[in-house]
Amino acid sequence: MDNINLNEKWILKITTDCTKYPENVHGKGILMYGYISLSKNINEMRTNFKGKKRNSEEAHMQSEFFKLISVFFPHLPDKLVFAVPNGGSRKNAIEGANFKRQGVKAGVSDIIVLIPKKGFASLCIEFKTRVGKQSEEQKEFQKQAESCRNKYVVVRSASQAIEELRKYLS
Repeated sequence: MDNINLNEKWILKITTDCTKYPENVHGKGILMYGYISLSKNINEMRTNFKGKKRNSEEAHMQSEFFKLISVFFPHLPDKLVFAVPNGGSRKNAIEGANFKRQGVKAGVSDIIVLIPKKGFASLCIEFKTRVGKQSEEQKEFQKQAESCRNKYVVVRSASQAIEELRKYLS
């Protein structure tokens, strides 16, 4: 998600998460698979349908991480480093049940690096804010991932994630 100040009066919000806003997917607006909205209130832009604040700081760190990968790791197979879209809000119980049937699992790490190194099958990266803590589901995912020879790290910045990836790949 990108927020862009327009004349310092309006805030433009762009997202490609069409699962949250399916009514805007059918070519209505600039993005075919997303939505664009304008608001004068930044807090309105940060609030999902249930009234909970989104963790935009973690999302920002994750976006920065993906921007830095091509700079620091230009030859890394890009399809093998990916985000897991398990977070976010659900519009209703039906949508949540559909995601569950499709295999969406709570607690899965934010990023998976599907490259075996140093006896590990993969690297799982979980982004947290400076004061953020893992949920019980995330702790259970970490336990299961590590028991199957996957490396799991919690990072608090994009640069820390890049450093963990560098250590893992070296």
